[in-house]
Amino acid sequence: MVWLVRLGAYTLSGLAVWQFFSGGGSPADLLPGQKYLMLDPANGMMFGVCAGVSNYTGIDVTIIRLVWALAAIYRGVGIGLYILAFLIMPTVPH
Repeated sequence: MVWLVRLGAYTLSGLAVWQFFSGGGSPADLLPGQKYLMLDPANGMMFGVCAGVSNYTGIDVTIIRLVWALAAIYRGVGIGLYILAFLIMPTVPH
C-alpha cells in the first residue's frame, strides 16, 4: 500500500516539475479551479460517491468504481473510505 502512495506522490511531483519547466506557471495551476467534490446521487449507483469523484476529477466513473472495488477487496479499506466519503461530502444542489 505504501508503494501506491509513493507512486501518487512521484506522479504529482513529476507533473508539477513538468508544468514549471514547460513555462506553464506555478504548480498550483495543476489543481482544478471552481470544482467542488460533492455527492451525485442522480448519476450514482448507491450513494453517488463514485459519480461525485468522477465529476470532480474528470475520470470515467467506471474506472473510479473499479479502483474503489479493488480497494474494498484489499482488507476492506475501500468500504471504510466509501462510508467516510459519504458522510463528509455534501450533496449536489438541484
